Amino acid sequence: MATHQHQMLAAQTAQTFRGVICSSTKPSKTASAKRIQNERWERRIEEDWQGHLETLRQYICELLIKNQPFGMKLMEADKPSQEWFPDA
Repeated sequence: MATHQHQMLAAQTAQTFRGVICSSTKPSKTASAKRIQNERWERRIEEDWQGHLETLRQYICELLIKNQPFGMKLMEADKPSQEWFPDA
C-alpha cells in the first residue's frame, strides 16, 4: 500500500511539475482549487483513519477488561491443587 501511495504521489508530482512548466509562471485557479481539494481530502482520510484506530483501541481495552475475570479463573484452574499432593 505504501508503494502504491508513493507511486501515486510521484505521478501527481510529475503531473503538477509538467503543468507548471507548460503553463505560465502564475498557477491557474483550477490547479489551485484542485490542490486545495486534494489536501482537504487527504486530511479527511487521515482523520477518518485516526478515528478508526481510536475506536479499535477502545474495543480492545473493553475486551481485555471483560475477559480479565475469565483469564484469572483459567490461571487458577491450571494450578495444581494441594489435594493431589500428600503433605511432605
